[in-house]
Amino acid sequence: MRCSRPAAISAALLLIFLGTTFSAWTQAPAPWALGASRGEDLVVRLVTIGPADPIYTWWGHSALIVEDSRIGASRFYNYGLFSFEQENFVLNFVMGRLWFQVGASDTERELAYYRYLGRTIRIQTLNLSPRKRLEMALFLENNILPQNRTYLYDHYYDNCATRVRDLIDATVDGQLAEATAVPGRMTLRQHTRRFTEHNFLMDWLLMFLMSGVIDRPITKWEEMFLPDEVERNVAALRYRDETGERIPLVGESFVYFDAPQQRSVAERASPGWVRALIPGLILGLPALLLGYLVRKNRNWTLLGVYSSLVGLILGLAGSVLLFMSTCTDHTVTYGNENLFLANPLALAAVPLGLLAAFGAGKRSRRLLQLLWCALAALACVYLLLKLFPFFDQSNQAALATILPVLFAFAAAACLSWKRI
Repeated sequence: MRCSRPAAISAALLLIFLGTTFSAWTQAPAPWALGASRGEDLVVRLVTIGPADPIYTWWGHSALIVEDSRIGASRFYNYGLFSFEQENFVLNFVMGRLWFQVGASDTERELAYYRYLGRTIRIQTLNLSPRKRLEMALFLENNILPQNRTYLYDHYYDNCATRVRDLIDATVDGQLAEATAVPGRMTLRQHTRRFTEHNFLMDWLLMFLMSGVIDRPITKWEEMFLPDEVERNVAALRYRDETGERIPLVGESFVYFDAPQQRSVAERASPGWVRALIPGLILGLPALLLGYLVRKNRNWTLLGVYSSLVGLILGLAGSVLLFMSTCTDHTVTYGNENLFLANPLALAAVPLGLLAAFGAGKRSRRLLQLLWCALAALACVYLLLKLFPFFDQSNQAALATILPVLFAFAAAACLSWKRI
């Protein structure tokens, strides 16, 4: 498969952070690997593929082209390949241990493929000496050998864009890393939301699953987990070549294909909590109404059933979050503060709610009331903890959705307190 961008966190998010299609990607050695190419005849280009409408294309893609203009050979090097046929693929995916590969294919075929998908293709020719061009071409050919081509994928720190970034940096003797060791424009979360905010459900889910690990300040170097940031920083770099002259890294830039229907990406995402408040109110207000009805007629059927349903939603979400933040290698979920909001304890509302709705005893109803009050109290404790700098996770959307629900059920519990 071809990887478009990072960030996969659960099986439902596979197509977001990972690939696009299957391909064998087996090739005979390139002319430069056989000693048939001269450095002065080689051209090295950075390719940036824009996002499109399907989920797996949202973050774009980076690749490298090496072309021998004398022989007429050209190869497209892609660091985003993986296969569902890998041993234990599903288990490795769930546990955050995905193995990716780099492969090479015919350039024209690959460009035609992305053009067929309706994705913008931008190309930058790298301004390198003949020796450096040959070094990069030989490295890429060596990198696609079976013993070298596999690497452990990381959503933000080792993916198809960062591998290209690292190779370009090594080619210019670390000058790209040196130039970008300065504060970035925004955090990993803010960058991610630029590409996800157009889809509320996926945007909310990704932000819920990822912890404050992605909220710390980062450098421009770290921002280059995104293909368009690699493109931006490579274009801005002037480096010292082998003669000591400072020259631009990019010699030529052009748009190979401009997709007219491609979705634009905002420079900064809008606040997510405003939209997130709507489902919170939709889920919370019925609880208040049902609590009032219990106070009037002592009929627990609807409130009990509704408590079971919402408890199941919150409890399952909390259970998934707890598992991912303690038992997997998905480091972006570690220490997730959303466990104060969506807690596995909410699953207790499922049996208690059903017993309250259809059971004969008062004890289950009282326990259900105490459960919702306890969950709301835990959320209040968390809000107080947010005053301290070490509780700095940017989770406004989760707060906007879940707090109204917890407070509404706690209020319903208070309304129905004497009606059990």
